[in-house]
Amino acid sequence: MPMFDAVMSAPVTLESLIDEIVSEALIEYENKLDEAGKRILGRLESEGGRAIEELRAELERVNREVESEMMRRIGQLELEARRSYLEEIERMVEFAISKATERVRSMRKSQDYRAFLRRSLNEAVDALGTDEVIAETCADDLEAVKSVARELSKERGVKITVSGKPIAVIGGVRASRPDGSMVIDATIDYKLKRFDEQLRSLVVRALSGQ
Repeated sequence: MPMFDAVMSAPVTLESLIDEIVSEALIEYENKLDEAGKRILGRLESEGGRAIEELRAELERVNREVESEMMRRIGQLELEARRSYLEEIERMVEFAISKATERVRSMRKSQDYRAFLRRSLNEAVDALGTDEVIAETCADDLEAVKSVARELSKERGVKITVSGKPIAVIGGVRASRPDGSMVIDATIDYKLKRFDEQLRSLVVRALSGQ
């Protein structure tokens, strides 16, 4: 999809971030051990009478300390990398929803959008299976939904009443039986929520360069 082109051109995976962190930590680890070895070797040269076993024990202690510090640092940086990666996924999902919202607003006056509203309300009437339906929508879609409702009422012989109180959604319709025993949510918000996991999977694939 176009919205992910920028991401796919420079794929970054969680694994690559962690590999980079581990590589940097290993380089630092090797440098510290090299410094410790040189220091101990220098002491061995200057203190020729000191026992080799004592120096070996000190080198092993330094090795354990450096390794422990390295593992602690890798663990900390891995957590930071995972958090940054998840934040990037959230950012991309929000971006996708924002683009969808802009798309709805830009095509609101089009015949395609009116056809979408008509189809949504018609399917809701089918699902509700009653001769009286209450429809709700947002302020921006109110007039269009009223027009569609009048058409469908005549065509299907169903009384469709459009609430004059707008609901807080991006667009689309929500229809129910008069007693509220059944509600059909055909709003764009509901569709985006329903496909939230699919959006996240798409973002993960995009970030992975797949």
